[in-house]
Amino acid sequence: MTVSNNATLYPGNTLGIIGDSSNGSQLITAARRLGLRVIAYGPNEVSETMQLADVHIVGAMNDGNKLQEFGEKCDSVIYESEHVDAQTIKCLEQYTKIPQGTNGLEVTQDRLIERAFFDQLNLNSTPYATIISLSDIYESINSIGYPSILKPIQKSLTSDAELRINTQTDIPQAADLLNERTYILESTVDAKQELVITVAQGMNGERKIFPIAENVYAEEHLVETIMPATTSDAVQNELLRITNQIADSLAYVGVFEISFAITNSEDIYVKRIVPSIHRPGYVFNRATNVSVFDQHLRAIAGMPLSDIKLFVPTIMVNFDKDQMEAVRTQWNIKNNWYFHVYAQNKTTEKATRAGYVLVEANSVQQAQEQIDDTEIWRKTVIDFSKAEQ
Repeated sequence: MTVSNNATLYPGNTLGIIGDSSNGSQLITAARRLGLRVIAYGPNEVSETMQLADVHIVGAMNDGNKLQEFGEKCDSVIYESEHVDAQTIKCLEQYTKIPQGTNGLEVTQDRLIERAFFDQLNLNSTPYATIISLSDIYESINSIGYPSILKPIQKSLTSDAELRINTQTDIPQAADLLNERTYILESTVDAKQELVITVAQGMNGERKIFPIAENVYAEEHLVETIMPATTSDAVQNELLRITNQIADSLAYVGVFEISFAITNSEDIYVKRIVPSIHRPGYVFNRATNVSVFDQHLRAIAGMPLSDIKLFVPTIMVNFDKDQMEAVRTQWNIKNNWYFHVYAQNKTTEKATRAGYVLVEANSVQQAQEQIDDTEIWRKTVIDFSKAEQ
């Protein structure tokens, strides 16, 4: 029997956080504002999330005994990123409340299940085929087209397990990959924009939608999130319709994100769902009256969700370690730049991400001019099917 997920958290209650992305420390800060005690769980004792929590429990994600110990100490547990395995959360459901549930993870961690979810809702997504052998690629490539991307069914695998197929001569390179697991072959979309919608859903079905934002990439990495996005009324209305349709069908409580590819002819492709706070949502730390972290905590605590009001046009720009010196120069110059630097320790030595800046201005154009004038960031038009956030 699983524990009922529908219960309110109050000051003094204990919230468990499992996972260790850059969301963890920001969630702990938001939880402390609500007077919640925080226990963190993960394999890395020196991570920022583990160090900031009131208590931390070190354990593997498949250690049933440690997960039971963790669950029984918490009034509720949340997973702080989409990378926590659904089976780990199913284990925890035996011992504590999981307000977010497991459906969001189960739908999105397997690409075939996610595509089946899109198909069930009759949503427009890029054409794809299930691939088990090389012959499957040869048979489907004419309908999928070039270039296409071969991706493993499990999203948890690294980009090294993917293959871009530009011409027929690239297909034999897939042989070794297909010996390991099942894949899907996806078409690529010639998109002019990637737009994202961040949604907060409460326990009673209450829903609040953040303003539409736009992601900008360089070399397949997220560089900027621009808020508000520039788009037509027709696209905006259709995105909101699709968003509500997905939210109605996704059994999930808390903040989640949907990303869309928009073509020059304003065709809309649903790209992916992220059942947790996602990096583009950080832009709302300054752009709106309520952050994704505070809204997420309100949702999972059973509190009414805040009405969302746009405060000021804002661009979030991510920076890497090799940009840190240039960013420090801006530290001493810009009074409308707000800096967030990730903790650095032995476990983050190989990580390239160093933090992000929120740039406020009277308009998006004014913020963009400030960013471009520094010449710290270089943006390029890229293939959205490969872009990682």
